[in-house]
Amino acid sequence: AGRTNRRRGRDAPPPPAADAANEHDVPETLRKAIEASAAWTPPGPVDHAAQMASVPPDRDFSSFRRQIDRWVAEGVVTPFPEGSVCELLFRSRREEDADDDDATEDANAAAGATARLRPVRTGGASSAETYYGVGGMGSIPLAMRDRCLSFDAAGENDDRSFRIRQDVWVSPSNGVQYIGDGNDDGPKWELFANGQSMGRFHKLVIAHNGKCADRIMSQTPAKELHSLLRTRFAPYVPRWGGKEMTLNSIYSLVFVAKGGCLDDALRKLSSGSADDPLPYTIMIKNEPNLRLLSCNTRKHKHKLNPRNDNSQVWTLLSSPQFGKQFKGPQENLPPALVETVTIEMLTSLERALNIPKGTIAEAVKDVKLQLWGAAVPMNTWRTAAIDG
Repeated sequence: AGRTNRRRGRDAPPPPAADAANEHDVPETLRKAIEASAAWTPPGPVDHAAQMASVPPDRDFSSFRRQIDRWVAEGVVTPFPEGSVCELLFRSRREEDADDDDATEDANAAAGATARLRPVRTGGASSAETYYGVGGMGSIPLAMRDRCLSFDAAGENDDRSFRIRQDVWVSPSNGVQYIGDGNDDGPKWELFANGQSMGRFHKLVIAHNGKCADRIMSQTPAKELHSLLRTRFAPYVPRWGGKEMTLNSIYSLVFVAKGGCLDDALRKLSSGSADDPLPYTIMIKNEPNLRLLSCNTRKHKHKLNPRNDNSQVWTLLSSPQFGKQFKGPQENLPPALVETVTIEMLTSLERALNIPKGTIAEAVKDVKLQLWGAAVPMNTWRTAAIDG
């Protein structure tokens, strides 16, 4: 057998340029929305962090592709419609000059457009297939749970083969103990929570990539495996991938905007006709503070909900550099920081869409800001084994 071990990542981009918080005039409606964000309930499914599942076009992912196919058949996930995933890019002067015969492009250039939308091909032999969860990305873990529960021998006894324990804290210090004694048939691990044993198990899966996973396995005799769990926090990794798993922090801003101010901006930046469907998800590549914009209303069909009016629910994800610059306590963001980050992200989106400052901020009526950290890796460990 042969094995390769490498990290894959991206070079460090330039640091973000952000306005000082005291330079912002916060609209009263937005200020009230920030103050009331804890009590806000969206009118339909919302994807706060994870936005899509992608299947790269190579045979190394054949098992994952089969799983995705099963989920599609079961109605758990569905493919993004053609043209519904786009990139938001800089428009170069060469592009503007080359498109003089196109009335739509002419209008954009005359208006001083510095951005353009470009559809991303999804599917096919040379591009990744992309899917989203039906009713939200939470449909995927729910399907995994139901699959596990299906193994239970219902009615035979009370000791089920699969059990879910929620709100249980397994301490990174002594919550996992190795009890293997050389007997291949015996259990190898014992879990503890609040000083009490949670049971003994033959196999243990750590589905976590944060520093707690590093600490919780620090006493394992499998030292080489433990070395893969070591992590660091940084907004970038070197091109060759680095030696450790690198995690980064990003802000997720879910906001409700009145009317169609974002749709109007997107139509102006699109090279298609006014009747073409608008994108569900946009990869932002012309603004260093941001990375992604997604319309939950369009993706999850909020308009079918009678509670919804003409407003749209959007998710806006920051860049890792922005997350580091405005880092705060993840579980308890100070109100002043929430206001600063919210305004900075909305202002950055206005720049990216080439619309006047305040256009989006004045249209927002509900917001929810979250900081995501440990679940956001910048690189991955890849292995290739050859059975001989």
